[in-house]
Parts: sequence; C-alpha cells; structure tokens
Amino acid sequence: MFKLGRRPTILAAWALSSALSLAVSTAALAADPVCGKPPNTASNDIRWVTYLLSKPQDAAQCSMEVVNGKIVVKAPTSNPAMTCPDMFSWKLFAEAVKDEFWKKWAADQETWPGVSCGPGDSPCQSRPLPICSPQIVGGQCCNPYAQNNPGYNDPRNPAKYCPFFPGDHLSSFPSGMPERLGVAPSKAHTVSFAADPFMRTRLTEETPGRKIRQSMAEIVFRNKPMFDYVFRNNLYTQEGVIDVFRRNASNIGSGSSSGAPYRVANGNKALSEIDFPSSSVMIKSDWISKERAAQMGLKDDPKNPYIKMNITSAVTDNNGTILEPGEHWLVAAHFSSKDIPNWVWTTFEHVNNPGRCDYTGCNDSYGYRSPDPVPKQLATNYTSPKLKCDNLPLPSWVFDLGKAYDGGTINDDLAAVFRGMGIGRDDNPTLVPKFSDRAWLSYRLKGSQVNFSDSMGRPVHLGNSVTEGGFVTTSSCMTCHARAGTSGTGTVPLALGVFVNGLTESGYLPGSRGLPLPDWFHKSGQPPALTVLQTDFVWGFLTANCSTPGCQPPTPVASTGADTMPVGAPAPAPAAPPALPSARERAKRR
Repeated sequence: MFKLGRRPTILAAWALSSALSLAVSTAALAADPVCGKPPNTASNDIRWVTYLLSKPQDAAQCSMEVVNGKIVVKAPTSNPAMTCPDMFSWKLFAEAVKDEFWKKWAADQETWPGVSCGPGDSPCQSRPLPICSPQIVGGQCCNPYAQNNPGYNDPRNPAKYCPFFPGDHLSSFPSGMPERLGVAPSKAHTVSFAADPFMRTRLTEETPGRKIRQSMAEIVFRNKPMFDYVFRNNLYTQEGVIDVFRRNASNIGSGSSSGAPYRVANGNKALSEIDFPSSSVMIKSDWISKERAAQMGLKDDPKNPYIKMNITSAVTDNNGTILEPGEHWLVAAHFSSKDIPNWVWTTFEHVNNPGRCDYTGCNDSYGYRSPDPVPKQLATNYTSPKLKCDNLPLPSWVFDLGKAYDGGTINDDLAAVFRGMGIGRDDNPTLVPKFSDRAWLSYRLKGSQVNFSDSMGRPVHLGNSVTEGGFVTTSSCMTCHARAGTSGTGTVPLALGVFVNGLTESGYLPGSRGLPLPDWFHKSGQPPALTVLQTDFVWGFLTANCSTPGCQPPTPVASTGADTMPVGAPAPAPAAPPALPSARERAKRR
C-alpha cells in the first residue's frame, strides 16, 4: 500500500490551509491581513468556525424553470425541499409573491378571531363563535364552508367572530386589500425602547438588527390550505386545541380508554394530533415604519427599494395603545413550508439591512453569488461575516458588526424564474404592493434549514439579523418551532418557552437549537403521560381565544383520569384560559 511521506503530508496541509485562507472574505482582511504588530500578532481563528457554516446546501443538479406560468423543478431532482433547500426557498418566495400573499392570505388576527369592535365604537370585545354543528346552527356559529359568516360584513374587522380568509373576499375592500395590523414580535425579548429615545441610544451602534427588531411591526400570513385546516378542524379557539390534547393524552393513559400502543386515527372531526397538510405555507414578515426607519438611518435606496405597504401599527411603542396607519417598509421575512414533516425553514432580508451577514454569514447556493473575492476554485455560495482587528496590545480578530454587505450577482437560473413569473419588472409608487414590483429584487436569502443537525451532528443554525436580532448565534428556526405546543389548559401560558434559560452577550435569552428533548413532551414513566402536545411547529396558536366568556382551565388530566374518555370520541368542551387582549383590543385610535 502506498503511504504519503511527511513532506507530501505537510504540503497537502499547507495547500488546504492556503485555500481556506483565500476564502476568508472580509474587506478588513483583504486590506490588512495582519492583526497587530510583531511580535504580538493574531491569527484569524474565526474562519475555522465559519468554515463549518459555509457548506453549500444544494446539490449540483438543482435547477428550475417556469412553464406556462408555473415553476417546475428540472429532472433528476425529485425531492427539491431536501435536495435543493436554497433553490426551494426561492421557489417559495417567487410563488408567494406571485400569489400576492400580503393581499390574499390570512394574518393571525384573521385565523384566530376575537378582537375589538373597531375605531369609534364604545370599548367592547368579541369572542370567537363556536364552529357550526348539528347542535349549533343559525347565525351564532362559524361555518368553514360559508361565505357569509357573522362579522364578515364589517369592512374594518371581518374576523370579529369567525376565521376570515381575505382572498375569498377581495372585492369587499375599497382599496382591493384588507387593512393590515402590525403587532410586536415575541414579548420574551421585547423592551419598550421605541417609546424612549434615550433608551434607544443605550443600544450600541453595532447592533442595528436588534434595534430594528424592537421597533418593528410583525405580520404573520398563512395560505389557504393552512387556514382551512385550522377552521375546519375547530382549531381557532382554545377549546378546540385543548380537545386535541385531551384525546391524545387519553389514548396514552392507563385507563380503559387507552389505545396504546396504537394511535387514535386522526379524523377530520376528531383530531388527536395537529398535522397540517403538506401544501401549508406561512410567512412571518417584519415591517418598520418610514419614520422609525429614518431615525435608524435606513434609507430607501433607489437601486434597492423597499416593498412598501400601508400598515396600522403602534405609534409610540409596540406595547402601546395608540395605533395609526402609515407607510411601512419590509425589512425581513421568514418563509416556512410543510413540504417535509418538520417543515422547510428559510429566511430573507433586504439587501441593505445593516449587519445582514454578521456572526454566521449568509449562505445561498442558488440565487445570488457571493460578493466576496472568492478564488475560482472555491464555492461562491457563502458570504463571510465582516471582521476587523481590535488593535489591542494583545490583538484579536473580532466581528466588524453593523456594516452593509454587497448583494452579489444574481444567478441566471433565478433571473429566468423571475422573468417568467413577471416578478420585478416595474416601479410602484403606491403603498399597495404588486408582484411585478422591482423592489422584490432587493431581497436576499440568508439561509435555509431542513434538519435539526447536520450529518456530523452539529446543530444547524438559522437566524435573521432582524427577526432574531440579539440572539442570532443561538437561533434555530426548526428547534424553536418544535417547542410550539399546548398543555391540557391551552396554549397560554406557554407550555414551553420560546427561549431557554441562559444569557447571550446582548443580555437576551438564547434560543433552542439541535435536537428536541423527549422530556419536553412526555413524562418519564409508564405510561409516559403527555405534558405538551406539539402544535406542528406553529406558534400562532398562542393567539387563539376562548369562545366562552370566563372559561376556566380544565382539571389536569393526570388527576382526573381523563383517559376515561372513549378512544376517538369527541372531547367535551373544556374550559380554557381567558382570552388575551389582542392589539386591536388595546387600541384607542386617534
């Protein structure tokens, strides 16, 4: 057997090191590769860690085209969600834009009803009506197959009592689309910086993504298959969600109704698990008002314009009570698809977001080539985070945060898809977006995720500099959403926290990453009692309200022998926590 001697081994190692050194793509390193002054100089150790994040996600054969107005994945790829996750991300992006999701799809407030009566009315609340059944008929229930449910005739608040899908009723809106309400992101990390200019200045200038996050308005959109699943299966109320938990918990119990080791058949009228159809897509979009954008130094670059929309949001603080409409700019968006059981997770940012590729870099194997000075023999999917030398007596390479990143050059395949779909053709001076807006070309893929960990066992990270601003280095979209669930008393308070106990350098709590832990969901014992039922990676159930006023949590399953419920039988309507005040319920419009 031939064995390499010491000299070839050294040369091979040197060649590999040289190639990797060339891949370090920061302006700081290109201008001055030496950090410090001899004899105190520092090596760039960050590049070894980012190398582990830079693997191309797509197979070499990944390609798609537009045929008769539809995107078609080219052979031999048969499972693009797994084989070509970056290409598939752009497919989701283009298809959702073409469908004009901002007009047609249902926001959280329309999927989970129960809001205030609207501006000018005396303070009041509406709770969701129960789903229609043989026992409940007439005008006091919600029919998933009707076009005229109670409340639908209210132009300002059609989802007052029943879930409402705007795409089925566009002609009823004078502007051609419903009023959109932007709400605050998860309160777990939201502090009222926007209300106090002094507090805002206390945030370092090197963390613009965090500043944007705590000043933005968020709208989550869900497509028709996802909306229909919630509505038709009575998952739009806390009672309906609790019913599913109780059926599942009953079947795994030790009583006479236990079906273990077999599962309850997941029928359309008596779910024992929440399992959205594979055609489900949800989009979490982040918008910032024109005024707040100006305060943070964001400019509407004519070369890379923002998608703009008139949105009603808080004018003083994202926790505030005064809501007004105004021009908002789209800064970031998560796209998630149920094409695989654990969903495809992908995130996009406006190309000019400061710090867009900070910390973890940006990884796009399909859409745009890296703007870094990458040698010809190396892959061009990865944009490295910017670095600088701290020039201390004992120097180190550190992240150069909050700077702009070039957008790179679009690949021919994606450019052809955009042309074929008619995306990005025209300027649009209005605040009603169109799929043809040139501004859609201003957005870049940050990365995609289809596994909890890579093939070597390393946790997969995915985080947006805005949506996960302040904890992007600990963010995993898939792991975070795996913790979305309900207990026997409903989704509020949280059955599992969005974040875990710990600290980041920003002072925020870290996100969850890597494989979920079985103990999150079942107790260790026989039978393994259900403590948290996953809601199929969907946090939106947190906004579900009770359909009955003053309802109380049901007696915990463990202490009542809830497994006396016959397997597969509809659960009795349990009580649930009181409805949380929504953004509209807090609103006192000017």
